[in-house]
Amino acid sequence: MSVPPASPGAEPPLPRWMRLIGAGLTALVAVLALVLLHQLQQQANRNQALEGRVQDLENSRDLERAQALEAQLRALAQRLQGLEASAGQVQELELQQQELRRQLQSQLQRPSSQSPEFLPFNDPLPAPGRGPLGQPGAKPAIKSTAKSLPKSPIPSRPGDGRLP
Repeated sequence: MSVPPASPGAEPPLPRWMRLIGAGLTALVAVLALVLLHQLQQQANRNQALEGRVQDLENSRDLERAQALEAQLRALAQRLQGLEASAGQVQELELQQQELRRQLQSQLQRPSSQSPEFLPFNDPLPAPGRGPLGQPGAKPAIKSTAKSLPKSPIPSRPGDGRLP
């Protein structure tokens, strides 16, 4: 290999070993740049996967909260339906009560030509201390049952709860 003649004002060419070192360093920088780009791409993929997992966790928590709220809402709706049914029953009972009051008032306002079984009982009760016919001094007979109870044929034993 011949070295080209040097031109006036130009620098002399670099020795071959320096050019090889420069080419090696350039290749090394290029390889490092490619490795760095590859690592950056992998990191971006990991970040994206982690963001997806975080989003899934947030969605699952939101889903659990939504399901809990739905369950509460269903229970509330059932209670409300029960209350509405109870309110309907109360209204029906009020109507029945009004009807019975109207019937009772119409029964009471009719002339006394009705049979005696529907008339109210107006006989006053005897005063206390009087007998069944209102006579003084007649008291009802009350028997004392303590003396008339028969004794048990089984003798009492200690600890069985019976008195001797």
